[in-house]
Amino acid sequence: QGLCVFDYTTQYDAALTYRKAELPFIIRNDPNVMSVARRWEDDTEYLHNALGDERLFRTERSPINEFMWYRLRGKGRPRGYVKPPNDEINMPYGEFLERALSKDAEALQDEELSTKVNALTKRRMQIVTDNKKQDDSLENDDRDQDNTTEEEKAKNWYYFRLTSGLGQSLKDPSPGKFIYDELPFLDPRKKTKSQFYIVDPSQERGINCRFGMRGVIAANHFDMSRNFIMIFGGERRYILGHPNQCKNMALHPVGHPSVRHSKVDWNNPMDWDKNPEFQQALVNEVVLHAGDALYLPTAYFHYIVNLSLNYQCNARSGTTFENARYIRECGFNMG
Repeated sequence: QGLCVFDYTTQYDAALTYRKAELPFIIRNDPNVMSVARRWEDDTEYLHNALGDERLFRTERSPINEFMWYRLRGKGRPRGYVKPPNDEINMPYGEFLERALSKDAEALQDEELSTKVNALTKRRMQIVTDNKKQDDSLENDDRDQDNTTEEEKAKNWYYFRLTSGLGQSLKDPSPGKFIYDELPFLDPRKKTKSQFYIVDPSQERGINCRFGMRGVIAANHFDMSRNFIMIFGGERRYILGHPNQCKNMALHPVGHPSVRHSKVDWNNPMDWDKNPEFQQALVNEVVLHAGDALYLPTAYFHYIVNLSLNYQCNARSGTTFENARYIRECGFNMG
């Protein structure tokens, strides 16, 4: 694994020592986390029933499997800048599930999964037909939806997002309330259940869920806050780097639309030659399974590969500065 792995039921104190020391680790076998993983992973219809086929969610889309975060502000762009091909659309959860299971079925040559995908497709097309018969006053119109052809959709890659915060409406039957009800150990209002995972409740930033499909990659980057990352179904591969590797990560600088992200295509050795310092970077690798929680301190690098349909949620809670000097040496302001 490349990291210490602790059992929640027998090694809680050891894990707490690591957390207080701001060291990355994995903790598993928390009964509360495991119960969610069993609900979400054992029956794909559990989340499907909760999130539905018609409510729209922000979803990232790309014709290639690597997703690069970017934020375009104003008209200024670095010389020669080319926007990454990924963009954002609105998509119902049911369609995302269909697309993700299709990738799994194709990779595994699984006839049972293919049958399920066909049923989901039939269900979606029936909803589309029914909606066309109604008037234009439907709550969900087609703005920002994926209106490409079915053939193009089959080739695309999708990264589903479900984000909720305490400042948002958490009334029934909202997805936000569903997430907070499902994950009380990430809810700072429930201190006895969340005190291990929400380190600084005053600095919590909501619950952020990213559901991935097989093959989707999130480009290497670091964040300016500590993070607890949990997997409730499927598998994800994380390649991690200490903040002291910042100088070797070939990062986009301050002012770039993809600031804090590596400009190196990790899958292309030819690209490594353009950034020789990257070849000196020291990293380690972990694979997270359903029920695993990864503690990632402030400014640790992470590169993510989705190994199957998976359900990941995380919660951030405050910033620490024990490794700030490494980040500053790379040209980033960190207090």
